[in-house]
Amino acid sequence: MRKKRLQLAALLIAANLWVVAQEPSSRIYRSKGEWVEEVSGTLAAGKTVKVKTQAGPIILQGGQQNTVTYTLHKHVRAQSIDAARRELGRLRVVTSTTGDTTIIRSEGEGSSHGFMDFDVRIPSQTSFVKLETNGGNIHLDQIGGSIFASSAGGNISIGKVGGDVHVETGGGAIEIGSAGGQVVASSGGGDLVIGGGSNMKLDTGGGSINVSKCTGAVKASTGGGSIELHDVGGTAQAQSGGGSIHVISVRGGLRAETGGGAIVAELSADHGTFTDSRLETPAGDIVVYIPNGLGVNIQAAVETAQGAGIITDFSELKITRGNEKWGPRETYAEGSLNGGGPVLHVHTTAGHIEFRKKKQ
Repeated sequence: MRKKRLQLAALLIAANLWVVAQEPSSRIYRSKGEWVEEVSGTLAAGKTVKVKTQAGPIILQGGQQNTVTYTLHKHVRAQSIDAARRELGRLRVVTSTTGDTTIIRSEGEGSSHGFMDFDVRIPSQTSFVKLETNGGNIHLDQIGGSIFASSAGGNISIGKVGGDVHVETGGGAIEIGSAGGQVVASSGGGDLVIGGGSNMKLDTGGGSINVSKCTGAVKASTGGGSIELHDVGGTAQAQSGGGSIHVISVRGGLRAETGGGAIVAELSADHGTFTDSRLETPAGDIVVYIPNGLGVNIQAAVETAQGAGIITDFSELKITRGNEKWGPRETYAEGSLNGGGPVLHVHTTAGHIEFRKKKQ
């Protein structure tokens, strides 16, 4: 009886291993001038999943499953099915689950040998996901843990992630729906669109940056695009080589600097969170909306003012204008609002400055 039980247990273990490590299946067909081999397989799921391809795109989706399943397509161009089979044979996929790590990667790709694309499904509770491609797009969604995604030049699109997000691309756009942790995103020149996250560090060589919600601090930098930040719970730093900056509802301190665009800042009235701040542009206008209850000390200057130079809704601000006889002149504003507090420095060389009461 004991021997039969052991045999039954061995059969069950073997069956389970077959489920999570079965041999991949494949088929070859022709599509849009290419020969395509479709390969599908199943792997045991580790706490970490890594997918790497040398040229093609990667799609990865979390779901209610206990294994890692994948479908990949090998793409080659050839004159005949026999020639195609030889080229497809050079494209290889290597898979393994060792310890807590599941790996899927391609080999043999190059300019003459075609490329592979990956569609991978994993358990949504996976702790860490790492995706890398040397040129393709990346799409990822419904992951409970943290992720790292890198492309040499493609776009990166992220849906919902429960942990930290770290993404980088050599030139494509980056879009992130929401992250439960911090967000680090970098592009050589594409736009960055971030739905939500905690602390953020965002950088692009020339694209625009747009953030819908940040519960912590945000640091955003672009070589020339515009920056728009909404609902920032901590401090905000925004720097552009020449684009406009618009910050809506920032609770912490704000440092905004652009090489030539306008700056619009709407401050929040949260007590005890606002810190010394600075807004600066050499040529653009600056408009600041200040709510009732936010105590600040204003120090503002326009170096070469045309017209009024500085306009304010607050009688507490003292405005000093230079001699108008010889054309443009320096204009200053100084004063304490709502009892005073952290210092807000506002400076433009040739634009004008407005201090407006924020509507409740």
